[in-house]
Amino acid sequence: MHETITELEGQLLVAMPTLEDPNFWRTVVFIAVHNAEEGAFGLVLNRPLEVPMAEVLRELGHEVPDPDSLPPVMAGGPVEPTHGFVLFEGGEGTDGTRLEIGPGLVLSGETETLFGLADGRIPGRFLLFLGYSGWAPGQLEREIEENSWLVAPFSTELLFETPPARRWHAALRSIGVDPGTLVDAGGAAPS
Repeated sequence: MHETITELEGQLLVAMPTLEDPNFWRTVVFIAVHNAEEGAFGLVLNRPLEVPMAEVLRELGHEVPDPDSLPPVMAGGPVEPTHGFVLFEGGEGTDGTRLEIGPGLVLSGETETLFGLADGRIPGRFLLFLGYSGWAPGQLEREIEENSWLVAPFSTELLFETPPARRWHAALRSIGVDPGTLVDAGGAAPS
């Protein structure tokens, strides 16, 4: 049916300016899982939330010694916005609660993993995402065919070193697209 079915896992989706869904306008989404049976699961990489991570940790009953060193909390997508996912660098791979989604990159929904990363007991850079982005089987392929998304390679530099506000432009440039040459649907975020 669609030849790209397995090629999207571990890649980035870059929203075209004509994608008017306010949940995805000018977003960069990391595709962690993509298969014909379940569809796709991804995390928006460029939507920081106003809530500090120290506050999220306090709500979970956990204090950290240096709250100023914590990364921003990201809005991972519109699905289950109260459910958290941690994407981190590390050697701890798949074990039922953690999913290795690339060389040295792990995804977890466990609060203990978040606590370990925040405390420094688990070394490596990380981001906390609240919510996720999901597509039914075949839905994402249709959206790509409709030119709603471009596919770009994932890089840890984009995830951990590029400021969130610059990730959309950086992802486009990584595939040789000048953001200024894209036709915009109106210039402002849809409401």
